[in-house]
Amino acid sequence: MPDTHPSEAFVPNRYRDTRCGALRPSDVGSQVRLAGWVSAKRDHGGLLFCDLRDPAGPDSDLPSHDGGYLRGDHNDRVVQLVLHPGDGAFETMARLRLESAVSVTGTVAQRPAANVNPKLSTGQVEVEVSSLEVLSSAEVLPFSVERESEVGDEARLTYRYLDMRRGPLVERLAKRARFAQLVRAHLSSRGFLEIQTPVLTVSSPEGARDYLVPSRLYPGEFYALPQAPQQFKQLLMVGGVERYFQIAPCFRDEASRADRSPGEFYQIDMEMAFATQEDVFREVELLFGHVVSALSTKRAPSPFPRLSYADAIARYGTDKPDLRFGLEVADVTADLGGRTELPMFAEAPQRGNAIRAMLAPKGADRSRSWFDTFAEAARSGGCTGSWLQLPADGGEWKGPLSRKLTAEEMGALVAATGAGPGDAVLTSVGPARSASLALGQVRSAIGRDLGLADPDLLAFCWIVDFPMYERNEETGQWDFSHNPFSMPQGGLEALEAKDPGDIVAYQYDVVCNGIELSSGAVRNHLPEVMEKAFAIAGYSRERIERSFPALWNAFRYGPPPHAGIAPGFDRFFMVLEDQPNIREVIAFPLNQAARDLLMGAPAPVTPGQLAELHLQVVGPKKP
Repeated sequence: MPDTHPSEAFVPNRYRDTRCGALRPSDVGSQVRLAGWVSAKRDHGGLLFCDLRDPAGPDSDLPSHDGGYLRGDHNDRVVQLVLHPGDGAFETMARLRLESAVSVTGTVAQRPAANVNPKLSTGQVEVEVSSLEVLSSAEVLPFSVERESEVGDEARLTYRYLDMRRGPLVERLAKRARFAQLVRAHLSSRGFLEIQTPVLTVSSPEGARDYLVPSRLYPGEFYALPQAPQQFKQLLMVGGVERYFQIAPCFRDEASRADRSPGEFYQIDMEMAFATQEDVFREVELLFGHVVSALSTKRAPSPFPRLSYADAIARYGTDKPDLRFGLEVADVTADLGGRTELPMFAEAPQRGNAIRAMLAPKGADRSRSWFDTFAEAARSGGCTGSWLQLPADGGEWKGPLSRKLTAEEMGALVAATGAGPGDAVLTSVGPARSASLALGQVRSAIGRDLGLADPDLLAFCWIVDFPMYERNEETGQWDFSHNPFSMPQGGLEALEAKDPGDIVAYQYDVVCNGIELSSGAVRNHLPEVMEKAFAIAGYSRERIERSFPALWNAFRYGPPPHAGIAPGFDRFFMVLEDQPNIREVIAFPLNQAARDLLMGAPAPVTPGQLAELHLQVVGPKKP
């Protein structure tokens, strides 16, 4: 057996005494016992060559760049086997299908110089097999588990265990485990206590739909799975815990999207007593810096820049700006509003509208349909979109605005946006926020199309000063625009004296490369302030007590000021790994329709189970 100095995680047993990927030229002549899956077979003139691949795992001789020893790379887990005709092992292997599990015993040999494979860590050696034990045989595979093979999403989710064997997913899961270890170690070193909060709790209005769990012991009553541990972590602060965290499971019955897993997800839940917004910012920047330096080679400048919500919307047309490139939205209302004969510009100030403009690099080469798509998107948002093209050859300017504006007016647009030959200028006219949002959507698309974002940069930023309330367009009532447990800036005085639409809260988001990673807030810990804040959103005192009884009662007994945040664990790791979809960093995700194709969930249950829970299924109404 070679002297591999195995880590404590690897203990030799009857199936294997070393890992496939640990063999090197220094092991030539040693007898080894290996176990894994048959990943390839090649018949070369009577000799049978096979690739044996073992599971990903820790090993002491294969350090990773992040300072740990987590193995996962496919090429670090494969060794070539050689089987000679005339013995039982040869015949057995020849009959086996790929991905069958085997244990082999053999002697490590030097590969001929012409057969060295530089792509494999074990590429200079091979194992001449003397005996073979079939541990399990595989049927015909639904798809190839070769690392680079193309496999559809539905097949990958249905046969997730085979998808894992292809390599990349398990490598990311190994790195994800390292990520969790780093988070726990760092926050513990900063004085945060890891505390698990209940998974069976009570339904509360927190913004998304609850997953409900019927109670067998209490007919007609339900538990709810937590959308977040929000109330529990605040109660911990009241109870005397100074700093809390957990990598918390959260459950929300909401639609899927590329950066959001339907049904369940995990977040790095944090809360601090006797803390301010600045305390939260400091701890998050320290945590993120620690994780990025350990797991990524990308740059992550710190301290993170800060943008108010209003400023982010005005300058980037979104509260999730990608700061890896410019293309800021310009306000040209003062330059063109009321100063041109074009009605949509001339009448903008009187109508309470704003005129926004943005550079579209290389826009002179864009098709008419591209501009029409922008105009239609602006129209759907309640705005009027138009454009101006500046040909690269110095010819006549094109686009609707070239026929309706004077040279001086077009020059004002060019100056405000920094456009030059070969570019285009996009304009949007409408309510100030809507006009910026219309350009923000196309800004993101332009950044992707032209590759404007630096791929080696993690551009974190804080979005602060969110509006406390927003008007519900259907009911006309005021709704909380963010976390309802947030402290309004100005406290009770602001709630009593200001128009609700003008109140901003101590609420903040962390954004990275155009993706929201986290939301947080300084909490509203004063009962009189909470009562007024909820009253504006239509909650009576009785409804508050009924909806949040534990929190309402606890705040009567000397609650400390406290603040917190909850970075999305899966989403943060998705950004670190530069993956386009959150499913690529989760072991067993649901599909976009919130179905588990592997386990077949959701699924009907038996009448007996329903009877135990005192439930009846009422089918959907027929059209």
